[in-house]
Amino acid sequence: MVSASLRLCIGCRTVRPKAELVRVHAAPGGVAAVDLGGGSGRGAYVCSRRSCLEQAVRRDEFSRRLKVDFAPIGVTALQELIQKRVYRKVVSLLGLARRARKVVSGSEAVESAVKRRSARLILTAADASARSVATIRALAARAGVACHTCLAMDELGAAVGGGSRSSVAVTDPHIAGAVLSVLAIVQAETEAGGDTQLEAIDPSGRADSRTVWR
Repeated sequence: MVSASLRLCIGCRTVRPKAELVRVHAAPGGVAAVDLGGGSGRGAYVCSRRSCLEQAVRRDEFSRRLKVDFAPIGVTALQELIQKRVYRKVVSLLGLARRARKVVSGSEAVESAVKRRSARLILTAADASARSVATIRALAARAGVACHTCLAMDELGAAVGGGSRSSVAVTDPHIAGAVLSVLAIVQAETEAGGDTQLEAIDPSGRADSRTVWR
C-alpha cells in the first residue's frame, strides 16, 4: 500500500513523494494535461526525467492507467506541458512574494539584499546580459545564496509588478523554498557553481529549445 503522500512513477516504477512527480490527467477532448504533484480525480504520476517520460509513452501507460484514449502526444510535447506548468507556478509564487513585499528586483536591489543577508533565492533572467548575470552569480556564490536562471526579463518583471528585470531576489525563506521545489521538478541540468538553467517560455507555454533535460 502506497501512502497518501507517495506515488508510483509509471515510467521508472519507483515510489516517490508526490511533490517530486508530475500528475498527468485527461483534459476535455481527450488531450493530456499536467499539474505539479496535486489535483483531484484520476491521474497518472511520472517523473519529469526524459527517460521516464519515454518509457511511459512507449508503453502507452497514460491511456491504460487513465482509461481514456489520449490524442497522440510525444515526449517533447509532454516536456513542454510540464515546463509551462512550472512557469505558471514560479510566476504565481513570485506574485505572492510581491504582495507580501518579500521580493526585490533589479541588479542594485538584488546586490543590496545579498549584502544585507536578506536574500534567500536569486533568479536571473535567461536573456539578461552575461556580464550582469556573472556579477550576480559571483555575489550569490560568495554569500551562499541559491541562484537560478528562470524566465525572460519581461516575464520576471511582470511577475513582480514592474518592467523588465535582469534579476530578482526572494527574501522570504518559505517562498524561496517553494520556488526551489518547483524548479527541481523539471530536473534541469545543473551548471557549474550550482546554477540551474530553466529557460524562458513564451506566454503560449513553448519551451525554449536550449533547455536541457535529463
